Formats: sequence, C-alpha cells, structure tokens
Amino acid sequence: MDMSAHTELVADWEGRVRAMLAGSVQPGLARAGVRVLGAGMDSVAVSVTDAVGEYIVRMPKGEDGVESIAREARLLPELGAAVSIPIPRYEFTAPNPLGPGECCVYPAVPGESLTDEDWYERGLLEQADTVRTVARFLDEVHAFPAARALELGVELRDMRTEFAEDLDSVLAQVIPVLPSDAGRRLVEVWEGYLGEDTNFDYSLVLIHADVSLDHLLISGERITGIIDFGDVQIGDPDYDLCYLWPDAGPEFVRRVQDCRGLPLDERLTRKLDFWVCSDSAIDILHAVEHDLPEFLDESVQRVCEALKRFDQTGSV
Repeated sequence: MDMSAHTELVADWEGRVRAMLAGSVQPGLARAGVRVLGAGMDSVAVSVTDAVGEYIVRMPKGEDGVESIAREARLLPELGAAVSIPIPRYEFTAPNPLGPGECCVYPAVPGESLTDEDWYERGLLEQADTVRTVARFLDEVHAFPAARALELGVELRDMRTEFAEDLDSVLAQVIPVLPSDAGRRLVEVWEGYLGEDTNFDYSLVLIHADVSLDHLLISGERITGIIDFGDVQIGDPDYDLCYLWPDAGPEFVRRVQDCRGLPLDERLTRKLDFWVCSDSAIDILHAVEHDLPEFLDESVQRVCEALKRFDQTGSV
C-alpha cells in the first residue's frame, strides 16, 4: 500500500541524504540530482541521478524497515542469481540519514512503475509475455531453497496463527469503525478462512509477498524488472497472487496459473477473496494506530467494497 500521501520528510532531508552519500563508498553521488520517489509503510525512497546512471536510496522509517533492509542485503545477491529478471542489487549500505538503522543504495532496476489504469489502457495485461514473465518469476522465487532463505534471516510466516492474532485486533479496533453489517460479515469471512483446514495445506516456500502491478517495472510493453522485496518471507505460495487478484483481475491470475500448470479452483479463489478483505482491514488498523483519518476513510471504503465483491462471487 502506497503511503506517500501520508508521509512528510524533514525540511533538510536532501542535505542529510547528500551528507550520507558524501561519506559513503561512492562520494561522487553527493553531487548528483536527488528527488523523492515515494514512501511505503516501512521506508522512503529517493532517486539519485548522475552522468553514469540512476541509483535508488531506500531509507527505513522504523524498526520494521531496518530489519527488512538488513534481510534483503543478505538475500537479494543470491536470489538475483536465481531469477531471470532484474531485481535490486545493493551496491552498499550506510547509516540512515532520516531515521534508524542503515539505508541501502543500489542501481535503479530498469523500467518504470505504472498505475493500474496505465496497465489497462496500454493493454499490458493482455500481452502473453506479461503472463509468462510473471509466471516464471513466481516459479523461480518459489524454487529458491527455503532452508537457505531461513539461514539468510528470512522469517517463517505461520498464516493461521498470524491471522488468528490479527482477528483479535480487528475485533477490538476495526469492527467499531465499520458499518455494523460490514463488521459482522468481515468476522464471518475471517472465521471461515481460519476454520478451513485446506487453506493451510501447502508446502512452505520463499515468497515475494508483495507482487502488485506497481512493483512490476515496464519498459515499452515488457516487464523489465521487479522491485520491493521488503515483505519477503517463507510461507503460503498462493499469497504471491493476492495483490494481482484485485489489481490485474481474476482472468489474468487464471492465465498465470495456466502458464504454471496450476489450477485456479474454488479453494484458491476463496483464499484470494479473503486476503483482499483482510488486507484493507489491516490498513484500517494501521490508520487507527497512526492517526491517519484520510487513510482510515479510504480503507473503510475498500473493506466494504471487498466484502460486496466477496459475496457476489459466492465464495462463501
């Protein structure tokens, strides 16, 4: 979820970034052009462009971001050698000029991030190469040895326990801000997911865990890079479809699954529909805990819309 609209940088952010770069292993970057790219829940990214090319500086906003960057610094060199599409390759890390821990600096991954509307308007979701690239990327990430990922510090995600714990928070903080009928339905859907044993019958694999359209970089009509490995984990392989499901649509996900030789059956459809609902509910938690009224209103609306779609598909 893009949180850039809810993030304000300190007034002297540019000077701090340049000072960090001046003291780094590439001090020449301190004289390059600098601009803000955006922010997520855990980090802020800026672009640094000189005569040679573009670099990305990603700076954590809190301890979660610090842990994420440290984990990526260990994993991405090995994962990059295992996937057939460019992903971030850290050039160096340095003290974070805007917050805790260390930031990372790496050459920009080729391509540009597009809005969902651009994807549809340019017909990119209809391209067979798009489907093949996404399918191949998922299979390559999932094939990375999970045991090695654990050694590199990637966390094991227990989906059932995590979502059961989240439900307690949802009952306490999300249900009170939802319309009463939406609140009741969300609890029913959540308990239905937790109560279905087949939802947790999977082999643990390495997953990107945030495969959304804005993380698939485009050059012309082709995907030329994939970014944002901050949520990488070992867990349910189906979860790597959860953001493509609402962004790219069920038909695109079906084509990806066909390309992988895997089904899009009722079981998987139910899981993906649930994750759309739960993701927006977790956003409500974030908005409540961080006092973000505009983001709260947006998230409440998304939960209500997701529940309506859930019931229209007959998934439960």
